[in-house]
Amino acid sequence: MTPQEEKQISEWNLGVKDNIQIRLILTADKRSAELREFCDALSRFAPKIRIIKEKEEWAELPAIQIGTGLRYHAAPSGTELAPFLESLNILASKSEQMPEHIREYLNKIEMPAMLRIYVSGQCPFCPVALRQLAPLISANDFIRLSVIDAFLFPEMAQDDNIQSVPTLLLEKHFRWTGSVPVEEVLKIIVTRNPADIGAESMAQMIAEGNAFRLSDMMLEKETIFPAFVDLLTHEQFSVRLGAMAAMEEIAAQNISLARDIVEPLWVQFQKQNEQIRGDILHILGESADSNMLPRLKQISEGQYNEDIRETAQEAIEKIEKRKVKMS
Repeated sequence: MTPQEEKQISEWNLGVKDNIQIRLILTADKRSAELREFCDALSRFAPKIRIIKEKEEWAELPAIQIGTGLRYHAAPSGTELAPFLESLNILASKSEQMPEHIREYLNKIEMPAMLRIYVSGQCPFCPVALRQLAPLISANDFIRLSVIDAFLFPEMAQDDNIQSVPTLLLEKHFRWTGSVPVEEVLKIIVTRNPADIGAESMAQMIAEGNAFRLSDMMLEKETIFPAFVDLLTHEQFSVRLGAMAAMEEIAAQNISLARDIVEPLWVQFQKQNEQIRGDILHILGESADSNMLPRLKQISEGQYNEDIRETAQEAIEKIEKRKVKMS
C-alpha cells in the first residue's frame, strides 16, 4: 500500500459515522497473505472498519466479503481503492438514490443473479463500472457481485476468457465489456429463463432457506434445470441436503419430471466420494423407475463398502414399492 493510499483511507475514515464490519475469508491459497496484509493496513488506517477473519477449508480462493452481496477477490489498490471504500458506505447505509425506472426493475427481481466483474488497479474505466453496480447490490438482496482482480487471479480470468477490463458476467450466458449498461443488465436479470440459472445462484437460494422455492420453479417450468445436478453432487453437505429436499418435493409432485435427473446423476456416480455416492443412490431411489434396477443391483451386490450396498438396496426397495403402488 502506497503512502497516498494510506492517506486516502485515513481521510475516508474521518467521514465514517459508525463501525463497519467486513469478513476476510482465508484459504490455503497463497494469495490469502496478500488479502490479509491489505485488511491489516485497512483497519490500521481506518479504525472504524472491523475485520472478522475466517478460515474456510472448503473455499478455494481468499476473499473480502462485504455484507452478503459483495465479495472482492482482490486487494484493492490504485483505481480499485476509491470504489471499494465507497461501496462500504453504500452497503452500510442502504440509502443510495437511483432513477425510478432502475428501481422498478430491481423490484421485479425474484431469483438470484450472480454477477462477476473483472477489474485491475490500473484500469481507468473500472471505477465507473463498480460505482454503477454497488447500489444495485444494496437495493436488492438477490443480486450478488464478485469483484475479481484479473491480474491477481489470472486463472479465473482465463477460465472466463477475459480479454480486457472491465468485463461483467451474468452467470455463464451474458457478458459486457467496457461501460456497464445497467438498465440492460437488469432487464436481462428480470426476463431470463429460470432454466439458465447457474449452480452458484441455486446454491445461494438453498443457503437462504429457499430450497422449496427452487423446486416450485422447476415444477412450474416442468424442467430440471441443467445445473441442478451440480447441487446434488456438491462438496458441501448443506447444499446437497437442500438440493435433495427440493428433489424429493419434485418426485412427490411429478415423478415423470423427477426421472429427468436419473441419467445425469448416474453419470456422476463413479466420479464421487462415498458420501456423495450414498446421496446419489438416495435420490435415485426417490426418482428412478424399474429401468434403473439392474444397475442398482450391480451396486448392492458389487465391490462397494457396506453402507453403499445397503443404500443401493434401499433404493431398489423404494422403486419396487412404487412400481407395485402404481400398477
